[in-house]
Amino acid sequence: MTITPIIGLEVHVELKTKSKMFCGCDANHFQQEPNTHTCPVCLGLPGALPVPNKTAIDWCLKLGLALNCTINKDSFFERKNYFYPDLAKGYQISQYQQPFCVNGRLGDIRINRVHMEEDTGKSVHLDGQTLLDFNRSGVPLVEIVSEPDIKSPQDAKKYLQQIQQVVRYLGISDADIEKGSMRCEPTVNLNIDGHFTPLVEIKNVASLTGVLNAIQFEIDRQTKQFAIDQVEKSPTNKTTRGWDADNQQTFLQREKEGSADYRYFPEPDIPPFEFTDDDIQTIKATIPEMPDQKISNYKSFSLSDYDANLLAEDQSFAAAYEQVVGHQPSPEFAKFVANLFLGPLKTTNLSNINPLYFKNLFDHQYELSSTVTKELILESCQSGTDPLVLAQQKNLFQVSDTSTLKTLAKQVIDTNPKAVVDYHKNPLAIGFLVGQLMKLSKGSANPQLAKEILEKLLTSAAP
Repeated sequence: MTITPIIGLEVHVELKTKSKMFCGCDANHFQQEPNTHTCPVCLGLPGALPVPNKTAIDWCLKLGLALNCTINKDSFFERKNYFYPDLAKGYQISQYQQPFCVNGRLGDIRINRVHMEEDTGKSVHLDGQTLLDFNRSGVPLVEIVSEPDIKSPQDAKKYLQQIQQVVRYLGISDADIEKGSMRCEPTVNLNIDGHFTPLVEIKNVASLTGVLNAIQFEIDRQTKQFAIDQVEKSPTNKTTRGWDADNQQTFLQREKEGSADYRYFPEPDIPPFEFTDDDIQTIKATIPEMPDQKISNYKSFSLSDYDANLLAEDQSFAAAYEQVVGHQPSPEFAKFVANLFLGPLKTTNLSNINPLYFKNLFDHQYELSSTVTKELILESCQSGTDPLVLAQQKNLFQVSDTSTLKTLAKQVIDTNPKAVVDYHKNPLAIGFLVGQLMKLSKGSANPQLAKEILEKLLTSAAP
C-alpha cells in the first residue's frame, strides 16, 4: 500500500501596526486588560464605518512580493459571513475573489494567495464559562495560503520556519506562534493507492512542534480510518478537527464549510483598490536582502551550507556578521569570524560591535596563545576594548623570544631526566617535554618554536 500525504498550510500573521485594521484602536492586545482596546468599529456597533489601515495594506503587498507573488492591481475587500460569539459583526472583512497577492512561491512550495483581513475577538474559557475579549478584534491579519505541495510533517515545519523568518526579516510582525501573532491551520488528506481520504483542517495548533505532531497524528488516524471505511463502505465528509495538545490527538469539531457557506460579497463600506506599477515598485524597494540572498552571498565567501544557513537565521545577527567581514572578505577571514559568531558570540548582544577588533584579532591570531578563550572575546564585545589590548593586559601573547624559551627548555630538561631518556629511545616522547614547557610558561609559549628548541638542546646533549 502506497500512502502519500497531501498537506497544505493556512498561515495567519498578525501585523504589528500601531492601530487596528479598520479603526484607530491600539493593536497591541497581548496580555492587556480585556476589552480595553475597543471602539464602536471593532465592536461591530450599528452605524460604525471601517477606514482601512494603509500601512497594513502596504505590508501585505510587501510580504506578497517577498514571497514572489503577483500583485492584483484591482482588488477589494469582502464580507465573510458566519456566526460565532467572538465575531461581533456577524461577518469578517476579508478577501476572496481578488486578493492582494496571488501565485507566489517559497522554495518548492507554491503559494496560492496572500490576502488581508481583520482578526476576530478571543473566547476565554474559565471556570465553566465562556468570556469574550474583543481587544484582538480588528487587528490586521495577513493570511498566507499554500498549495497542497507539502509531503511530510517535517517539511511543513520547515516551511513554517521559513515563513516566520521572511516575516521577521521584513519587520512586519514578531511572528511568535506561542503568543498567537502567527497561527497555522494545516489541511491534511492522503492519497492511498489512488484513493483520496476526505480533507481535514486542523485548528488550535499553538507551536511548531505541535504542527508536526498534529499532522503526523492525522496521517496515522486517516490511514486507520481508510481501512475501516473500505470495509464498512461508510463515506466521510470534509471535517474540521481541533488539536488537543495535552493528549496529542485531534478531535472532531464540525463538518468543514465551503466558500458558498460564507456568502462572500463585496464590502459596501470600503471602495475598491487600484495599484499602479509605481505603487508596486515603491513597496518592492523597501524589501531588504532576504535570507536566501544572504546564504548565497555567504557561500560565495567559501562558507559551508551549514554555516551560511546559521548566520542568516536572524537578521540582526547576519547584519553584525556582515558589518565585520565587509563585502569581499578573504575566505580565511570570513571563516574566522563565522567561527566566532557561531561559537562564543552566538548569544551575545552584537549591536555595538567594532569590526576593527575582529580584524585585529584575525591578523594576530597566530601570535596569541591557546589560552585565548570565549571569556576574552565576550569581554571585548561587552567592554568595547580591543581584544588585543585585553590579551596584552592578560599576558596572552605567545612567547616567541628564543632566549626566553631556551631558558625554559633547559629548566624542563634538568627537572625531567626520565623523560629525556625516553626521548632518546623514542623521539615521539618529546610531546611530554613540550607539555611541561607550556605548563611552565603558563600557556604563553609558542608550541612549535618550543618543540624546535627542545629538539636542538636534546640532540646536542645526546649521550
